[in-house]
Amino acid sequence: MKHRYHNLLLLLLLFLISQSAFSQRAMDLSFTGSPSINWFSSDTEGVESGKVAMGFDYGVNADFYFDAENKYAISTGLIVNNVGAKLSYYNPMGDIQFAGESFASGASFRYRLKYVEVPLMIKLHTSQFQRWSYWGQFGFSSFVNIQAKGDSSDGRFDKHKINDEVKLFNLALNIGIGSNFDLGGDNAIALGLVYKNGFMDVTSNDQFEDKTTLNSLVLKLGLIF
Repeated sequence: MKHRYHNLLLLLLLFLISQSAFSQRAMDLSFTGSPSINWFSSDTEGVESGKVAMGFDYGVNADFYFDAENKYAISTGLIVNNVGAKLSYYNPMGDIQFAGESFASGASFRYRLKYVEVPLMIKLHTSQFQRWSYWGQFGFSSFVNIQAKGDSSDGRFDKHKINDEVKLFNLALNIGIGSNFDLGGDNAIALGLVYKNGFMDVTSNDQFEDKTTLNSLVLKLGLIF
C-alpha cells in the first residue's frame, strides 16, 4: 500500500507542475512545511481524549484562479500529514483489547498516524497592500491513512503497528486565514492558520461503539512559485 501511495504522490505532483507551466500565472504553486497541534474528540464515556500532540505537514498546494484579477481560486494539493494524539480506554467489565493484545482498563495509547491529504477549497484573495495580500479559505479535506503506529502507557508498545485500530479514510472541514508576502517576480511567502475539524470516526476498536474524530490546528508556512 505504501508503494501505491508514493506513486500517487508523484503523479499528482507532476500534474500540478505541468499545470503551472502552462497556466501563465492562472495558477499559484506552493510548497509547504507546517507544524500542527492535534487532538482527538470522543463521544463515549469509556474513551477519554488525552493531551494535544505536535505534528507536521508537508507537500504541495495549487490555487487555480478563475477570474481576471486572480482573486478567486479553487485550491487543492497533496499533503502528507504526520499527526496523532492520545486516547485512554476504560472497561469496567475487564481488560482492554488493543492491536491484538490485552491491557488493563484505563490504559492509554498514543496514536502516531500518517495520512495523505487532498484538500478541495474555495480561496479568496484581497488586492496587494504594500507587498502583502490576505486570503481566506473554506472547504474540505479528504485523507487516506498510509501508516499507523502507537505507544502504550505501560511501555509494551513503542511505535508498534496498530493498523487494525485505525480506519483507512477520514474527512474534515478545512477553514483558514492568512497572508502572502510578495518577494518579487512570481515568488511569495505564505503564512496562515488552518483549522481542520474531522467528521468521521478515525479509530476502529470493536469493544467500543464510539466516534472519535481527529482535529488539527495548523500553522501554514509556504513558498509560492
